[in-house]
Amino acid sequence: MCRITGLSRQYVQIRRNKSGEITYGGDQNFFAGAPAGSRDARKQRIGCGVTAFGDMLLYLGGSSQAYCTRENKNYINRILSEEEYKVYYNLIYNFLGQISARANKGLSGIRLWSRFNRLSRREQWKLRGKWGLSGRKLYGRIVEMLDHDIPVIMCVPVLLGKNNKGQGLIFYQKENGVYHKKCTVTAHYVIIAELVEENGRIYFGISSWGKKYYVDREEYELLIRKHFLGTILGNILYIRQKAD
Repeated sequence: MCRITGLSRQYVQIRRNKSGEITYGGDQNFFAGAPAGSRDARKQRIGCGVTAFGDMLLYLGGSSQAYCTRENKNYINRILSEEEYKVYYNLIYNFLGQISARANKGLSGIRLWSRFNRLSRREQWKLRGKWGLSGRKLYGRIVEMLDHDIPVIMCVPVLLGKNNKGQGLIFYQKENGVYHKKCTVTAHYVIIAELVEENGRIYFGISSWGKKYYVDREEYELLIRKHFLGTILGNILYIRQKAD
């Protein structure tokens, strides 16, 4: 028996130029083909945090007028073109403070947390975010956020150390009822949009690169527990109602 819970509405959609395919969320690969070393090349290579943050705001803005902002108001509740999405992405990129040309890494969880709270204060939302540090509280917080119809930004951690080559988190896709391994990933932000309970296991249904994948909950929790700083580098942006 398969039980699926999660976000209540249609997730973010963009129409790809070449294929006409409708995506499942944003994709920083819309910036593919940019000159090496350019700002757009950095967006494609290490801009997944911007994608996740922007998609979360698109979903929230589409769910309630209260969460419409000057950044997302023109892009909610419809299928976007690649060009429209790139314009929106750039608005979020600038709000988040851009990605340094000197750095070989994307945005930190702390940056996402602090900028979300800046936005929440600006818009007078009764929401506050913080970057998770605990593996023990992780799953309960994911359930809580999805129950409140808030997309969950999750980070697959960078694996520090020379002995971690080839390791990472497996992304699956489901075909004919079977979960097939598609790739192994590190140092990457995704959005959790649903939870799937099936055959005694729990999977996170995620959006990444404009596609739907699945992550095994136990495999993710094992990854962050056994690697150095794993529960800090690999965790979620936990968003909750602000205490009165």
